[in-house]
Amino acid sequence: MSRLLLKLLLILILILAAGLLAHYMVRHPGYVMIAWGQWMIEITLWSALGLLFVTVILIALLIKVLRGVNPVRLLSQYQNRRDRKVARVSTQHAVMAWLNGDESRTLKALQNVTKAGGSERLPQLLSLIPGQDSGDWPDRVSAFKKADPELALVADVLTAHHLAQSGDTVALLALWQQQPGLDQVRQLQPEYWRALIDHGQADVALQAINQSPNLNPADRERWQQQAALAVIEHSCQTSLTALAPLKSLPKPVRQKADLVAAECRCLLLHEKPEEAFKSLSRALNKAPAPMLLRCLLDTRMPSPRSLTLAEQLEKRHGSSPSLMLTLGRLCEAQELWGKAEDYLSEAWRQEPDRENGLALARFYEHRQQTDRALAQYRELAQLGD
Repeated sequence: MSRLLLKLLLILILILAAGLLAHYMVRHPGYVMIAWGQWMIEITLWSALGLLFVTVILIALLIKVLRGVNPVRLLSQYQNRRDRKVARVSTQHAVMAWLNGDESRTLKALQNVTKAGGSERLPQLLSLIPGQDSGDWPDRVSAFKKADPELALVADVLTAHHLAQSGDTVALLALWQQQPGLDQVRQLQPEYWRALIDHGQADVALQAINQSPNLNPADRERWQQQAALAVIEHSCQTSLTALAPLKSLPKPVRQKADLVAAECRCLLLHEKPEEAFKSLSRALNKAPAPMLLRCLLDTRMPSPRSLTLAEQLEKRHGSSPSLMLTLGRLCEAQELWGKAEDYLSEAWRQEPDRENGLALARFYEHRQQTDRALAQYRELAQLGD
């Protein structure tokens, strides 16, 4: 209490002293002269004191501002903001490159994320991977998409991948319709095409395969063949108009042996032997594949023309076990026994396998040459041993 009284008394004394000094200076103001070089400034004492007071305040304020500004701290804050932005953008680039199958760009973007000190987006994204079978999975995906709309596609990709792995292709196709951006994800495209084929939409799958950019040529050809075979199978069950999507196939793919053989069987099923023979002839003239040669043996094919075509193939492409077998069976069907035996024997000589041996043995049985048939069966038995 005594200290407080002393302070108050001291303040009162200072106020009285300041008042007396002010009264004296008002009556006797006095002057201050400042000389510098050829310059001379004369001001009153009050003006000098006021100028000094303002200068002291300004200096104090400047010091305070400089302390608050702290250039080192500002530079650090700027670098942190820049690194966070780089990490955020690089994370998005890395994820999108990974979805598109570009591993080099993915690694480069992840290196940028590491250099920038990491990103909070990656842990949030990784949190969606575990527990996809749990009941809160849809809620977690929805929350992630709201929190980070730029990476919403990644959540859809994880959902689509989970549906594909669980075999829920109906839900996968529904999700694909709702999220068109999934078309850009290369690693999901085969799952989507397979789901379309399995659900009788091979024509849609074939169109998507043809339009898919940056697809490996070998993979594109393989999927085009699978979709085309499914289109042909569907046409066998419906009508020939379902074969229209095959026109979009490149010519080398359209002439593949398995596709030509399947298409010929479909045409024969719909009672179009002439069209089937014409398509088969074009393919055989290019390469007499065994699969195509077997189509010539179909009883719905015009037999005389089939034999003529096979003989032309022998002249053009030379002898082969499969061609000799086909010629032999065609000759047998037309009761050209001598030529049939020659061709079948030549097929067995060139390639002594089960198919050629059985064809020759059955020919002998058909001709009632029991001894020769039994001898042929013995050779087949030894071949099996």
